[in-house]
Amino acid sequence: MKPQLESAKHQPVTIDGTSGTPTPTPAKIKLNQLEDVRREMASVYREARAGRMDASEAGRLAYILTGIGKLIEATEIEKRLSQMERTLLK
Repeated sequence: MKPQLESAKHQPVTIDGTSGTPTPTPAKIKLNQLEDVRREMASVYREARAGRMDASEAGRLAYILTGIGKLIEATEIEKRLSQMERTLLK
């Protein structure tokens, strides 16, 4: 029997620059649409509410997610406005 490859069992890690401690690399989160941001903010809320995340960390993440949501909104408005201008200026 051939031994199984060990590399298939390894997960990506992030090395802390100060302590050199490896920690699992967080999964990539899709935040391309407002619904994605809403879902992630709800997840952060549930984690904090259950005590699995520090409230200050949850607040920091919620603040960042709010900013991402505003950027998505502004981008959508800009796209719609450009489309309306192109339509009206024909």
